Amino acid sequence: MINQLTSFVSSKYTAIFWTVLIFVLCTIPSKNLPDNQPNDKVSHFIAFAGFTFFWLFHSPKYWLIILLAVVYGVLIEFCQAILPEHFHRSFDWYDAVADGIGGIIGLVIYLVYKQLVIFIYKK
Repeated sequence: MINQLTSFVSSKYTAIFWTVLIFVLCTIPSKNLPDNQPNDKVSHFIAFAGFTFFWLFHSPKYWLIILLAVVYGVLIEFCQAILPEHFHRSFDWYDAVADGIGGIIGLVIYLVYKQLVIFIYKK
């Protein structure tokens, strides 16, 4: 079971899918989003924690992946700023901050996950 989970989360395709999913969800018109979604900042936080978590399986340079998460988050905010008005999207520095914090927490989750996998395999 743990091998299948690790294979899934460490797949390059999972990381690519997650990256594309973030872009799609951040650029669709906000009226198309479900009403029961969590707070916008929580959504950004979770999305970018996942971004960092999945991409860390492909680079040992933690700082680089976190930097990419922050840059990607800011780029998405710029994309939202240029979307047509009827999309109800706009640039928000607080979203970018939530993305960065999510990226850092994604690193923590990654490190804990790796330690748990090592612990389980030692048993």
